[in-house]
Amino acid sequence: MWNPFSKPVTLVTHSGKFHSDDIFACAILSLVLEKEGKKAKIIRTRDPEIIASGDYVFDVGGEHDPALRRFDHHQKGGAGARENGIPYAACGLVWKAFGATLCGDAVAADRIDKKLIQPIDAHDNGVSLVEVKGDIRPYTIQDAFGSFIALSKEEESANDANFNMVVTFAKKILTREIFNSQYVVKFNATVKSLYENAADKRIIIFDE
Repeated sequence: MWNPFSKPVTLVTHSGKFHSDDIFACAILSLVLEKEGKKAKIIRTRDPEIIASGDYVFDVGGEHDPALRRFDHHQKGGAGARENGIPYAACGLVWKAFGATLCGDAVAADRIDKKLIQPIDAHDNGVSLVEVKGDIRPYTIQDAFGSFIALSKEEESANDANFNMVVTFAKKILTREIFNSQYVVKFNATVKSLYENAADKRIIIFDE
């Protein structure tokens, strides 16, 4: 249970424009901390001293070291890529470190990585996953969240508030995707068990 008198854990990312990469990385870490009974304080900055003092730093700082809770991919050479060639962005790095913990199951976490996390990482690294027809392309979660980025000097002060708002929504998306993925993994295991134990494997009878 969260102690209201405990010191919040600082999550530090860059200021200015935000993307689905840093939004979901922040959402993942927030859910991890909530699961541990801790409260997160989100700081968006490019001040080196503040970045260095952050408990968790992602998408800024030029360092990837999970042991130090640093998850950036902008440094020279990046932060590696998956076997399929999709490079890691901050979202993928954070999910790689905490996804299985959040899901309680590595298989469920891998399903979400393929469905949600990898497309986010691909977009952030300029990797296209779809064939564009002329000037028509899919409207993605990146577009939806990007619509809340300030477009004028007058709006810039709202960027932090808008970031916090879309992080809250990203947490809801993640929570639902985790539930869905856990359900599918459990269902698949049930089907496999029923098949393996069926006397006649041509017909499988379900209780529900």
